[in-house]
Amino acid sequence: APPIEYQQLAQRWPQGALTKSYAAYPTPFWRAKGLSGQALSDQGPVFITFDVSPEGGGPGILLGFTDPRGFDALPEEQRREQVLRCFTALFGDEAANPIDYLDQRWGAEEFAPGGPTAAVPPGSWTEFGRLLRTPVGPLHWAGTETADEWTGFMDGAVRSGQRAAAEVSAALRGEGLRK
Repeated sequence: APPIEYQQLAQRWPQGALTKSYAAYPTPFWRAKGLSGQALSDQGPVFITFDVSPEGGGPGILLGFTDPRGFDALPEEQRREQVLRCFTALFGDEAANPIDYLDQRWGAEEFAPGGPTAAVPPGSWTEFGRLLRTPVGPLHWAGTETADEWTGFMDGAVRSGQRAAAEVSAALRGEGLRK
């Protein structure tokens, strides 16, 4: 078993609760209307949206975050209908007919249950933050929560992986950890 402080870290660093829903369209039609694709809503189930379309043309992709409580239990078609209803209310009738739809139900994931990043309660950073990048014997930690920049994002996950790989490489060469 890991040292007690690491066990406590795991207990006090819970995953957030989110479902991500994506709808793809031939173009980012909302831009032609002067809309950014970013919106907040209190009507639900989608509470925030982002334009995650690739740069340089191509499809338009809207991302909406939903609270998974209740939403994730719905059949796939009902989840789709509810998300598209929200997108239509925010961006117009064109949002009702995507060329593709996908939702990522983080709560259904075996190794990342709940959300794409942690929802850290007060005091956890102060008490346990130093442990996030401190190896335990041969174990080195990587993941978005251990990033020193862009925590909670893919960029942070990649940076932390590079950091952990450099630590392991240095340890294998007998150089120890570089601060």
